[in-house]
Amino acid sequence: MSARAFPARWPIRAGRTLAAYPLLSVGLMLIVVFALAQPRFLTGANLINVLIQASVLLIAATGMTYVVLTAGIDLSVGALMFLAVAAISAGLTAGLPPVLLVLAIPVLTLLLGTFNGAVVAKARVPALIVTLAMLQVFRGVGGHLTEQRSLVLSADVRFLGYGDIAGVPRPVLVAAVVVAVGAYVLRRTRFGRQVQALGSNPSAAKNAGLNVGRVEIAVYAVSGLCAGIAALVQLGRLGAVQPTLDIGFELTVIAAVVLGGASLSGGRGGVGGTALGALILVIVENGLVLSGASPYIFDIVRGAVLLAAVITSGLPDRILRSVRPRGEVMSPDPSI
Repeated sequence: MSARAFPARWPIRAGRTLAAYPLLSVGLMLIVVFALAQPRFLTGANLINVLIQASVLLIAATGMTYVVLTAGIDLSVGALMFLAVAAISAGLTAGLPPVLLVLAIPVLTLLLGTFNGAVVAKARVPALIVTLAMLQVFRGVGGHLTEQRSLVLSADVRFLGYGDIAGVPRPVLVAAVVVAVGAYVLRRTRFGRQVQALGSNPSAAKNAGLNVGRVEIAVYAVSGLCAGIAALVQLGRLGAVQPTLDIGFELTVIAAVVLGGASLSGGRGGVGGTALGALILVIVENGLVLSGASPYIFDIVRGAVLLAAVITSGLPDRILRSVRPRGEVMSPDPSI
C-alpha cells in the first residue's frame, strides 16, 4: 500500500483514554484533601501559583507525549533545557540581541531534538541509550558555556515567563497554547494519526506505507521544540541559570505523561491526559509544600508513579487478549 493510501483513521489500541476520568477523580480528591489540611491551598493566589508552577512541566510533557506514543523515550529533555538557558547566557555575554536569542533557542532545541531522532531512526540505536548519552553531552556543553556559575540574566529575555496579558499570567497562556496545539495536531492531523499508528502497530504501519523513520525523527524534534519553549518560560520565571538547573526534570516529565494514561509500550495516551497528569503532580508538590512536609516525599511519589507505570504499562492490552475469543486475530486496520 502506498503512503498516499495511509488510512485517514487508524484504530488505536483500547485503553487509550481509560485514565482520563479516574485522573479527574484523583485530582478532585487531592484538592479536597489538601484544602482540608491547609486552608491556604484553595485561595485564588495559590491556585494561580499552581498553574504557573505547572506551565513549564505542561509544555515539556506535551512534547514527551509524542515520543512516548511511539514507544520511545527522551531522557535528554532536562539537560536540553539547561543548554538552552546556558546558550542565552553565552549569547548575551557575546552581545547578541536578546530578541534574536529568544527566537533562536526553539530553533536550536528543535535541531538538537531532530538529531536525537535521526540517531534513533537511522542508526537504530535504542532511544534510551541515545538520549541518555545526549543528556550528558547537553549538560556538559551547558556547563562549559556557563563555566558552572550561577548567572542572573536580563529582563529582555524573560518576557515569556513573567507578567500577564488581560490578567492571565503569561506562562499559563504559553502553556495553554502549546497544550492546545499539541492536542489538535495529535487528534486532527495526518501526522498525529501517523504517530499513533506507529506506536499501536509498527509493522502494520510500515506495511501501510508509513515512513517510520521520518515519523520517529519528527517526534523527537517536537520534544526538542517543546523543551526550548519550556526553557524560555522557565528562564522568565527564574531570571537566572544555575549549574543544577533541571537535573532530574526529565523524570518528572515522563511521570506526568505516564500518569496521564500513556503506555510506555506506545500507542496509548494523549495530550489531554498528560496535562491532567502534570497538574496532579504539581498539585501534590504544592500541597506538600504548604503542609510543611519533607520535599523528598515528592521524589517518592514521582518514583512510585514511574514504577507503577512500568508494571502496568501493558495491562489493558493483556486484559483484552485474555477476553478475546481464541483464534480471533485483530487486524490493525480493516482496509489493509
